[in-house]
Amino acid sequence: MKSLFLAAVLAAVILIIIAGIGVVGSGIRGVAKISADGIEMEPAELQLDVAELCSGREVRAAAVKAEKPVEIQFMTETKTRAAGGNISVVGGLRARLVGEREYTIDMPCAVATGPCYRIMVVIPGYDAPLEIAPGRYDLLLSGTCTADGEGWAEIEVNIVLKARR
Repeated sequence: MKSLFLAAVLAAVILIIIAGIGVVGSGIRGVAKISADGIEMEPAELQLDVAELCSGREVRAAAVKAEKPVEIQFMTETKTRAAGGNISVVGGLRARLVGEREYTIDMPCAVATGPCYRIMVVIPGYDAPLEIAPGRYDLLLSGTCTADGEGWAEIEVNIVLKARR
């Protein structure tokens, strides 16, 4: 009974920590760094809540318009702005571009304040450029995160969308 209670308390603490990440002011910030003519993202800068994104729900983040075929690549960087205790937050993100065609880009270990292990394959759109057809797309983001250890963390995850011809 004591171990069941301890497991329930630990699960509640983990949920509070993950939910608290967004509450303390951290968020996911995406900046479109466009290096080719003919593609734009609206809005050019995204402000999303880490806790919302890590919940598994899909969030419409932006609209992407490509006037001609371009190669895109998402890059992520996680920074721990402050922390207390011994905690690590690890998770993966998924970006979907939905329009006349649909592209799905998985980003394992996109959120990682500690060690994160992933299968070593080249993922188009994350590890290497992915060519997309001209058109207008909704950019949908989702993800899952887990916390390990005890304490709290204030993290910032930067997502950059790069494009080139």
